[in-house]
Amino acid sequence: MKIKLLYAILLAGIISCSTETSTINPMDTTKSEEVLNFEKSIKSLSKPENRETPEELRNKKSIELSDRRKDILIPSALELIKSTGVKDKEITQNTQGDRDKILTWAVKIYNEKLEKINQNSKK
Repeated sequence: MKIKLLYAILLAGIISCSTETSTINPMDTTKSEEVLNFEKSIKSLSKPENRETPEELRNKKSIELSDRRKDILIPSALELIKSTGVKDKEITQNTQGDRDKILTWAVKIYNEKLEKINQNSKK
């Protein structure tokens, strides 16, 4: 009888541990890879090596990101924009290579996707 009880407890423990990771953050499971990569890029700006340098702080005239920090975001921003079906040619036509326009467009798409995820999670 004790062995059956031990097996039941072990089985319950294994089942609870195996399902634990799937319920940690259900929002992450519905986010596309491009959205997650864009979030990671944004979060990486707070890493010590990506923070504003003293020189960048002195030359700063507004809350705008420095060129170096924009360059960190651009690859994931382009990836996010392309995930909506937009081609490179259209990106070039709409932004003329302007990093600010690219980042603004990516943030708009990011917000739209998050809003859609939030609406779907409320259903």
